[in-house]
Amino acid sequence: MYNLFHVVVKYGREVIDRVRVDQANELREDKPTRRAVKRSRWLLLKNQNNLTDDQQIKLSELMATNAPLAQVYVLKEQLKELWRCNTIWEAFAQCRQ
Repeated sequence: MYNLFHVVVKYGREVIDRVRVDQANELREDKPTRRAVKRSRWLLLKNQNNLTDDQQIKLSELMATNAPLAQVYVLKEQLKELWRCNTIWEAFAQCRQ
């Protein structure tokens, strides 16, 4: 049996980390941006309501400048919302919003 925590952890390990590493590798020439991407792991994995104001700003800046990381972050949040749906129909309705 799966639970939300373990699903999100697996998604973080296998998807978010892979995209983050790939993005860092693409930014070899831009050292400051590469450093920000490499140090973003916990920003991307942490629950949004647990972010400090400073972390929220850094996450917003990261998402504004890096579309692939923004996409995997949004998908992580949507995965959590879908997990909380009680029925398949509720999940379909959630996806249409």
